Amino acid sequence: MTKGRETMTDRDHQDEVLDFWFRELTPQDWFEAAERLDPLVTERFRELHAQASRGALDGWAETPRGRLALILVLDQFSRHIHRGSAGAFASDEKAQRLAIDGIASKMDEVLCFSQRQFFYMPLMHAEDPAVQAISVERFEALRDFAEELLGFATGHSAEIARFGRFPARNSALGRKSTPAEANYLANRSA
Repeated sequence: MTKGRETMTDRDHQDEVLDFWFRELTPQDWFEAAERLDPLVTERFRELHAQASRGALDGWAETPRGRLALILVLDQFSRHIHRGSAGAFASDEKAQRLAIDGIASKMDEVLCFSQRQFFYMPLMHAEDPAVQAISVERFEALRDFAEELLGFATGHSAEIARFGRFPARNSALGRKSTPAEANYLANRSA
């Protein structure tokens, strides 16, 4: 493939896949508009999917982002390109192996939340109870992480509701702490 006059590199293709999935599409597209995306995914990524299915893109798995892009092509794009046929599931085992091996080597840990959910998605598609158990474990970890983030957000919101600002910033911003803020700061770190 070419990008303008230049030949696209593996990295360019990986970026194209990731940008399409995580920037052009929305969560609503991922989960509610699946069939509407079929022609678009087929037109843009059919050849890349064929290459991935043949093993021609296996080198992508050497990096976390490359592995994620390969998983998307094999797991998600196959469902769009081959909807309603056995081809939709033909790459599932390969995508599952990529996810499991990536988890074992901790590649998933450098990815952001939305990327991790698609790194783990092939596991959800497995017809193997052992792989399903890994899927549940990984998605529970995501839930726990989201709950932890929610706790931080709730705490920050409560601080603003109580003080109208973040008292910990007072010193750096040259603001005088109120007695309530000073008491809060003294007891917060204790």
